[in-house]
Amino acid sequence: MIVEKNKVVSISYAATDDSGNVVDSNFDFEPLEYLHGHGNILQTLEMELDGLKVDEEKKVTLSAGQAYGDFDPELVFEVSREQFPEGAAGLELGSMVQSSDGMELIVTDIDGEKIVLDGNHPLAGRTLHFSVIVKNIREATSEELSHQHAHKHEHGDGSCGSNCGCSH
Repeated sequence: MIVEKNKVVSISYAATDDSGNVVDSNFDFEPLEYLHGHGNILQTLEMELDGLKVDEEKKVTLSAGQAYGDFDPELVFEVSREQFPEGAAGLELGSMVQSSDGMELIVTDIDGEKIVLDGNHPLAGRTLHFSVIVKNIREATSEELSHQHAHKHEHGDGSCGSNCGCSH
């Protein structure tokens, strides 16, 4: 079996930046399982995995635009501490907050009453070098195909486990 559209693929991967720093990896955890061809991982990375077999490894370099986008300075802005419930008690550098419109923001600076928030993905603006090993490939269930993502199956009947989170 090969990696192709509508197959559930399990991968182990490490992503490094241009300096060789590991910025993301699942080698110490369970492989990432996803439904191939449905945009569940970075598009260019997904395309580069087409045709691979179990135990094959691929090295892929993604530009910032192919990975998490270019850094957008307009997504970095300053707000007042009073704009947070309870005066932003408990906020610290690196905290994730959500704007009123649902955008995820990272606290990048706290200076007295001023808090700087960044709406860029933490890896925006960075070229990423992936090393990926295909660990498993299997047929997708009809339920996975209809939901367009892989499920962790906790039941022998192929139904979604309680951790699926599907609203379908």
